Amino acid sequence: MIITSNDEMEVDKLQDELAIRFDIKKLGELHHFLGLEVTNLASGIFLSQESYAKKLVERFGVNQSKRCSTPLEVNKKLRREEGSLLANPQPYRTLVGSLLYLTIIRPDISFSVGLVSRFMKSPRKPHLEAAKKILKYVNSTLDMGLLFKKKLPLL
Repeated sequence: MIITSNDEMEVDKLQDELAIRFDIKKLGELHHFLGLEVTNLASGIFLSQESYAKKLVERFGVNQSKRCSTPLEVNKKLRREEGSLLANPQPYRTLVGSLLYLTIIRPDISFSVGLVSRFMKSPRKPHLEAAKKILKYVNSTLDMGLLFKKKLPLL
Protein backbone atom coordinates (compact mmCIF):
# COMPACT_ATOMS: atom_id res chain seq x y z
CA MET A 1 0.00 0.00 0.00
CA ILE A 2 1.27 3.45 -0.85
CA ILE A 3 0.29 6.26 1.48
CA THR A 4 0.83 9.80 0.30
CA SER A 5 -0.11 13.17 1.72
CA ASN A 6 1.19 16.66 2.23
CA ASP A 7 0.71 16.22 6.01
CA GLU A 8 3.46 14.05 7.57
CA MET A 9 1.65 13.81 10.90
CA GLU A 10 -1.48 12.38 9.26
CA VAL A 11 0.61 9.81 7.39
CA ASP A 12 2.30 8.75 10.64
CA LYS A 13 -1.07 8.56 12.39
CA LEU A 14 -2.53 6.38 9.63
CA GLN A 15 0.51 4.11 9.64
CA ASP A 16 0.22 3.68 13.41
CA GLU A 17 -3.47 2.78 13.07
CA LEU A 18 -2.70 0.24 10.34
CA ALA A 19 0.14 -1.24 12.42
CA ILE A 20 -2.36 -2.08 15.17
CA ARG A 21 -4.37 -4.33 12.82
CA PHE A 22 -1.77 -5.47 10.30
CA ASP A 23 1.89 -6.40 10.14
CA ILE A 24 3.37 -3.50 8.15
CA LYS A 25 6.80 -2.23 7.17
CA LYS A 26 7.60 1.43 6.69
CA LEU A 27 9.81 1.48 3.62
CA GLY A 28 10.32 5.23 3.44
CA GLU A 29 10.06 7.42 0.39
CA LEU A 30 8.74 5.78 -2.78
CA HIS A 31 11.17 5.50 -5.73
CA HIS A 32 9.96 2.47 -7.74
CA PHE A 33 6.62 0.70 -7.87
CA LEU A 34 5.55 -1.93 -10.43
CA GLY A 35 7.82 -0.54 -13.14
CA LEU A 36 6.96 3.08 -12.36
CA GLU A 37 9.74 5.44 -11.35
CA VAL A 38 8.79 8.12 -8.83
CA THR A 39 10.96 11.22 -8.46
CA ASN A 40 10.25 13.90 -5.88
CA LEU A 41 11.12 17.33 -7.27
CA ALA A 42 10.80 20.78 -5.76
CA SER A 43 7.98 21.48 -8.25
CA GLY A 44 6.09 18.21 -7.66
CA ILE A 45 6.19 14.47 -8.24
CA PHE A 46 7.42 13.11 -11.58
CA LEU A 47 6.30 9.64 -12.71
CA SER A 48 8.00 7.83 -15.57
CA GLN A 49 8.65 4.38 -16.97
CA GLU A 50 12.04 5.09 -18.49
CA SER A 51 13.76 1.89 -17.33
CA TYR A 52 10.83 -0.25 -18.48
CA ALA A 53 10.76 1.53 -21.85
CA LYS A 54 14.52 1.07 -22.34
CA LYS A 55 14.23 -2.66 -21.65
CA LEU A 56 11.30 -2.91 -24.05
CA VAL A 57 13.19 -1.09 -26.82
CA GLU A 58 16.21 -3.39 -26.35
CA ARG A 59 14.03 -6.51 -26.19
CA PHE A 60 12.45 -5.77 -29.57
CA GLY A 61 15.70 -4.53 -31.13
CA VAL A 62 14.77 -0.98 -32.06
CA ASN A 63 17.33 0.75 -29.82
CA GLN A 64 19.58 1.45 -32.85
CA SER A 65 16.72 2.59 -35.10
CA LYS A 66 16.15 6.05 -36.48
CA ARG A 67 14.32 8.50 -34.24
CA CYS A 68 10.59 9.20 -34.76
CA SER A 69 8.76 12.38 -33.86
CA THR A 70 5.27 10.83 -33.90
CA PRO A 71 3.98 7.41 -32.79
CA LEU A 72 2.12 6.81 -36.08
CA GLU A 73 1.93 8.42 -39.47
CA VAL A 74 -0.76 11.08 -39.76
CA ASN A 75 -4.05 9.63 -41.08
CA LYS A 76 -2.61 6.09 -40.99
CA LYS A 77 -5.28 3.56 -41.93
CA LEU A 78 -4.85 0.03 -40.63
CA ARG A 79 -7.22 -2.53 -42.04
CA ARG A 80 -8.10 -5.96 -40.73
CA GLU A 81 -7.49 -7.82 -44.03
CA GLU A 82 -4.55 -5.80 -45.40
CA GLY A 83 -1.12 -7.45 -45.68
CA SER A 84 0.04 -10.96 -44.99
CA LEU A 85 -0.77 -12.75 -41.75
CA LEU A 86 2.10 -13.12 -39.30
CA ALA A 87 3.36 -16.70 -39.09
CA ASN A 88 3.69 -16.37 -35.31
CA PRO A 89 1.40 -13.72 -33.77
CA GLN A 90 2.87 -14.11 -30.26
CA PRO A 91 5.68 -11.50 -30.60
CA TYR A 92 3.11 -8.96 -31.87
CA ARG A 93 0.81 -9.66 -28.93
CA THR A 94 3.71 -9.38 -26.50
CA LEU A 95 4.80 -6.06 -28.01
CA VAL A 96 1.30 -4.57 -27.97
CA GLY A 97 0.69 -5.79 -24.41
CA SER A 98 3.95 -4.18 -23.31
CA LEU A 99 3.00 -0.94 -25.06
CA LEU A 100 -0.38 -1.02 -23.31
CA TYR A 101 1.44 -1.08 -19.97
CA LEU A 102 3.44 1.98 -21.06
CA THR A 103 0.23 3.96 -21.59
CA ILE A 104 -0.12 4.25 -17.79
CA ILE A 105 2.35 7.13 -17.87
CA ARG A 106 2.40 7.87 -21.60
CA PRO A 107 -0.92 9.36 -22.78
CA ASP A 108 0.91 10.49 -25.94
CA ILE A 109 0.90 6.89 -27.23
CA SER A 110 -2.54 5.86 -25.95
CA PHE A 111 -4.42 6.41 -29.22
CA SER A 112 -1.78 4.67 -31.35
CA VAL A 113 -1.50 1.69 -29.01
CA GLY A 114 -5.29 1.43 -28.89
CA LEU A 115 -5.32 1.34 -32.67
CA VAL A 116 -2.79 -1.49 -33.02
CA SER A 117 -4.39 -3.42 -30.16
CA ARG A 118 -7.51 -3.92 -32.30
CA PHE A 119 -5.65 -6.51 -34.36
CA MET A 120 -4.52 -8.90 -31.62
CA LYS A 121 -6.61 -11.81 -32.91
CA SER A 122 -5.03 -12.04 -36.33
CA PRO A 123 -2.19 -9.54 -36.73
CA ARG A 124 -0.69 -8.82 -40.11
CA LYS A 125 2.59 -7.35 -41.28
CA PRO A 126 1.36 -3.70 -41.49
CA HIS A 127 0.06 -3.98 -37.91
CA LEU A 128 3.49 -5.15 -36.70
CA GLU A 129 5.19 -2.34 -38.61
CA ALA A 130 2.86 0.21 -36.96
CA ALA A 131 3.55 -1.25 -33.50
CA LYS A 132 7.30 -1.08 -34.12
CA LYS A 133 6.94 2.55 -35.23
CA ILE A 134 5.29 3.32 -31.88
CA LEU A 135 8.24 1.63 -30.17
CA LYS A 136 10.69 3.72 -32.21
CA TYR A 137 8.83 6.83 -31.03
CA VAL A 138 9.08 5.57 -27.44
CA ASN A 139 12.83 5.15 -27.97
CA SER A 140 12.97 8.78 -29.11
CA THR A 141 11.09 9.99 -26.03
CA LEU A 142 12.36 7.75 -23.22
CA ASP A 143 12.47 10.54 -20.65
CA MET A 144 8.81 11.52 -20.97
CA GLY A 145 6.47 11.11 -18.03
CA LEU A 146 3.85 12.87 -15.93
CA LEU A 147 4.52 15.74 -13.53
CA PHE A 148 2.04 16.27 -10.71
CA LYS A 149 2.72 19.83 -9.58
CA LYS A 150 2.65 20.79 -5.93
CA LYS A 151 0.28 23.39 -4.53
CA LEU A 152 -2.03 23.68 -7.51
CA PRO A 153 -5.53 24.84 -6.62
CA LEU A 154 -8.25 22.21 -6.94
CA LEU A 155 -10.89 23.01 -9.53
